[in-house]
Order: sequence, then C-alpha cells, then structure tokens
Amino acid sequence: MGAASRGFGCGGLAALLLGLAYCGHVSRQAAGVRPADDEAIRGGERYNEYDARREALDTSRYSGNDECTQDCGGHDAGRQWAEDHDITDPDDCGGKSWSFNEGCREYAEEQSGNDKDDGSSDN
Repeated sequence: MGAASRGFGCGGLAALLLGLAYCGHVSRQAAGVRPADDEAIRGGERYNEYDARREALDTSRYSGNDECTQDCGGHDAGRQWAEDHDITDPDDCGGKSWSFNEGCREYAEEQSGNDKDDGSSDN
C-alpha cells in the first residue's frame, strides 16, 4: 500500500497545519484583540511581525485567547496593569511590547463586557 493510500502525506499535513495557523490568526483579528494601532512599533517590531514571530514559535502557551511567545509574562503584566488602573477601554492600553498591550486590551474588553452584562440585568 502506497503513502497516498494511507493518508494525505507530508504535503497534506503541512497544508493542514498552515490552515490551522491561519484560522487562529483570523480568529484573533475577528475577536477584536488586534490593536487599533497595529502599525506602531513596540519592542522593535510592528504587530504583524510580532504575530508572525509568535506563530512561528508555536509555544502552545496561552494567556486568555492569545498565544504567548515565551512564558506569558508580558500578557500577565498587561492584564495586571489594566486591573490596577481600572482600565475598561482597550484604547487606553499602551506599553512597550505587543504582549503587554494584548494582555491589557483583553482585560479591558472583558471588563467592558461585564459592565454591559451588569447593566442589562438591571432592566
């Protein structure tokens, strides 16, 4: 029995992995996590460069919905900063790294979602 009859082979596997990586990238953008100022430079790179580097590393470590490049310390610091400063608007997030910015933005989006839920339960 040949390799073609047993499955889709290495080419098919590569295509599948690329497809999954693309779907993850699209879902992050669709979820609104991608910052509005993604052309700015943070940590020496634009957001799309950071995102491509993160996908290439494929650490399988996540902070919320975002994959981390290393230990998720940047995301965690951004979330903590946002919590300490009562940030509820993702546009109020900044920082010197994209991971910090993503952590902050995700926290703010969660809080603004919670505010909407709280308001709707009073009606």
